[in-house]
Amino acid sequence: MNYASRQKQIIWTSPSGKIFKLLTDGKIKFSRKRKGEVKNNPTRSYGKNNSKTSYKTVNMSDDTFQDMGVSGRDFSLKIYFLGDNHDIEAENFDAAYCERGLGKLQLPYGNIMTVQALDIDYDIDTVEKSSMTVVNISFHECGKTIYPTAQSSNMSVAKKSINQALETVSQNFGDTVEKLADKETFAAKWSANLDKLMAKFEDIQNSDFIGILNDIKSQNILHNPYVMSTQLGILLKKGVLAYYSTYDMLDNIEDLLFSFLPSSKYSSSSSSSLKAEYTADDIFAKQTIVAVSDALIEADFELRKDAVSAVEDIQDINDIYIEKSQEIERIINENIENTVISEVDTNEIINSVISSVISKIDDLKIEKTIYLKDVSNPLMLAFQYYPDLFKKNPDNAIAYLNKTNDFSGDDFLYLDKGRKVVIYV
Repeated sequence: MNYASRQKQIIWTSPSGKIFKLLTDGKIKFSRKRKGEVKNNPTRSYGKNNSKTSYKTVNMSDDTFQDMGVSGRDFSLKIYFLGDNHDIEAENFDAAYCERGLGKLQLPYGNIMTVQALDIDYDIDTVEKSSMTVVNISFHECGKTIYPTAQSSNMSVAKKSINQALETVSQNFGDTVEKLADKETFAAKWSANLDKLMAKFEDIQNSDFIGILNDIKSQNILHNPYVMSTQLGILLKKGVLAYYSTYDMLDNIEDLLFSFLPSSKYSSSSSSSLKAEYTADDIFAKQTIVAVSDALIEADFELRKDAVSAVEDIQDINDIYIEKSQEIERIINENIENTVISEVDTNEIINSVISSVISKIDDLKIEKTIYLKDVSNPLMLAFQYYPDLFKKNPDNAIAYLNKTNDFSGDDFLYLDKGRKVVIYV
């Protein structure tokens, strides 16, 4: 049986069970990411005389396929509604698309998959293509497990995981510092990393942040590493949250984190100095990952795609951290007999954070592009698409609409027929 005879009808089933047989242009685009490879890493965290192995676990969130170690696929489709009722059919599809929950998608090949609807874009030409509506839509493939429904419990689990990790990180860090052979190199590296952090957050004027920072600067890391590690975690969380209020958090924090990642090109070739530098880098990197994770749990995402992007980014960052840290730990364990390095698993933290964020995704908005069928203006559109907000404050509703459209000048008085408008649904 050839491919043509095996092809199936493309069908999308909405969360409520409405079925749509879709006509496409025949082109189906999809992408996915690898979410960590399972790989043996002998001697990591155990010393060269211990044969126990460890490996980088894959993301265990509900939209990841653990056995393959890859994310769910992101699909892009172009759909056509034709004939005299094309506009009605497109509106029915749009109403189903706006339903809350997960749907099903059958492509020309493979089995039916569970999907989450993401962005949608409508193209309606009332002159040249008056009998056709074109829709560009994207879906994210989800795992077979059901997304958690108890948001509060997911958040509490993630918070508990983070708090436990913070305590363990600080305790292990304190024990490790006490046993370091080259404390001078470690202290110098700690100070250098603190300078990087200060430079990144130099514009933060929060009194709590400044107070903790000054307290850390005034202390000697060799005298009380446990307390100072705990303070570092608090400081990083406050810094991350301050950035999140005005910037895109992950884009701004990523370069700071990467500057803390352990390097195979450390300045010293001495085994004791190598471990000293790594210990200082690892605590800053690990505390940054925990701080970003904590902030993501508390973040109020507006769009589904932003939530999906955020959890993918933090997963990618964590994968890079684990790969780098394992590389250096292998070198250290080959040169220092029976050394023990902190084995706090950031994978567990990341997985709990992803579950917490994903559990809220159905309540988030989707970006939708429309083309005006008639002459309109922002006031009319704000009333039509954001009625609840409009009733409370018309000016805020118009400002909310303008956030995605950048109206200016005469746009506030007149929007021509066929004008492209982006709204959140």
